[in-house]
Amino acid sequence: MPYLKVQTNKSFSSRKQQTFLKECSTLISFELGKPEKYVMTAFEPKVEMTLGGITEPAIFLQLKSIGLPDTKTKDLSNKFACLAEEKLKIAKDRVFVEFMDVPRGFWGWNGILF
Repeated sequence: MPYLKVQTNKSFSSRKQQTFLKECSTLISFELGKPEKYVMTAFEPKVEMTLGGITEPAIFLQLKSIGLPDTKTKDLSNKFACLAEEKLKIAKDRVFVEFMDVPRGFWGWNGILF
């Protein structure tokens, strides 16, 4: 189950957050070849955050997934940065992405482990 957590120091309307999360969900499902019904996304706006010692708009994305191939991370990093710039007006050089490949036995859903 891929999980994307989005944190930013900029405020957005609920609608803008939901639209961004939906676009990210579709992107993750397509890029990782996983059914979107298992993709979870969350948006945490207006977190106190600095990048480079300044408080200009910035965004931090954490993507965790079982079997996350490192061959996909470079392309996903670029696509997330472009999406943040286009949809949220946050400069690409203010976008950080962390990728984590989670072992199957450490991810639960519906009362079971994957």
